[in-house]
Amino acid sequence: MVYRVAYQFAGNHHDAEDIAQEVFIKVYRSLDRFRQDAQLSSWMYRIVMNACIDHRRRHSPAGTAPFGEEAEHKMLNTPEETPGPEERAYAGELGAVLESAIAELPKGQRIVFVMRHHQGLKLCEIAESLGLAEGTVKRQLHAAVHRLRRALTTANVAAGGRA
Repeated sequence: MVYRVAYQFAGNHHDAEDIAQEVFIKVYRSLDRFRQDAQLSSWMYRIVMNACIDHRRRHSPAGTAPFGEEAEHKMLNTPEETPGPEERAYAGELGAVLESAIAELPKGQRIVFVMRHHQGLKLCEIAESLGLAEGTVKRQLHAAVHRLRRALTTANVAAGGRA
């Protein structure tokens, strides 16, 4: 789980390994602070997310989207589908618009959206991982989806119904 989350955020094997190593060092050093009533996976997930955010801050220019081309490709194409050239071009346009729209989300909304829709976490797991109330997570997710829907609708209109 640690490597998978790190890889999805970093977009490459080398950085994902660095992040995972950093996470396990932090986990080891912080074991005495782990609350026994909490889930270990949620606690570790929070550490991974923070390490990914820190890594992105240290190694990327401001405004870079949290996804690489490979994550975008996985998000837009399922293994059983082999799109033709026109579909790939359209998916690439849509992916670029979506990636740009996700990058423009406020930080809290972006993190909640990624955790829910790309990591598949439940709202309660997101809330626990980020130390937020579940209602706050719901509001941030709703606002993120609303902004993305508006951005995609605007891009679709601008492209004459093709983006």
